[in-house]
Amino acid sequence: MSSFLSQLRNLGSTLGNAYWRKRLGHFGAGSSINSGAHIEYPAKVRVGSDCQISRNALLRANSKHETAIAIGDAVNIKENVLINSNTGNINIGDECWIGPYTLIYGNGGVAIGNHVMIASHCAINTVSHHASRLDIPMSKQGIYTAPVTIEDDVWIGIGAVILQGVRIGTGSIIGAGAVVTRDVEAGTVVGGVPACVIRHREEQEHHENERSKKTKTNRRNNTHAIKYA
Repeated sequence: MSSFLSQLRNLGSTLGNAYWRKRLGHFGAGSSINSGAHIEYPAKVRVGSDCQISRNALLRANSKHETAIAIGDAVNIKENVLINSNTGNINIGDECWIGPYTLIYGNGGVAIGNHVMIASHCAINTVSHHASRLDIPMSKQGIYTAPVTIEDDVWIGIGAVILQGVRIGTGSIIGAGAVVTRDVEAGTVVGGVPACVIRHREEQEHHENERSKKTKTNRRNNTHAIKYA
């Protein structure tokens, strides 16, 4: 019975992928879209090779751009992720991981580099409301947008929020729960609300190397002490 169910699931996956191959702007070899995932305006979505899009993920390419959502190779989009281009576009590089329940709003444009890890429950937002006037509701004051750029090899911790107009430099780490309101320099670790620099990764690497040297020295000394005891 279990073998039959497995074959049935495999058949469903094969048929589903064949369906998306005909409807998407591009669907790379080796990629798989779970039957529970949903893609709106699929002709404006491009998916690279060896990608995995999990159940309940929603990709909404409701933009005037010819390609509203472009996903590179070997990208893993987990359960309940919402990627919504709105009036802008979203570009995701190769070998990225986007954790469950993460939201990406592309109104002002989102560019994500290669090897980027985004943990669960994060938000990348490129749009906000004007709120300067008190005589009319904020919902009627209009919106403004600004792009978000996340460069290569960035790690964004669980529950972090990236706001409009921000550029996150290569090799940076965004701490869990951080709210990033301004640019992050390459190779830095930031955290807090609003996010500020905690340390530079070069300093961290130096401290770890020094700690490793001390550990090796202590082991060597202990070995000598045992030998001549």
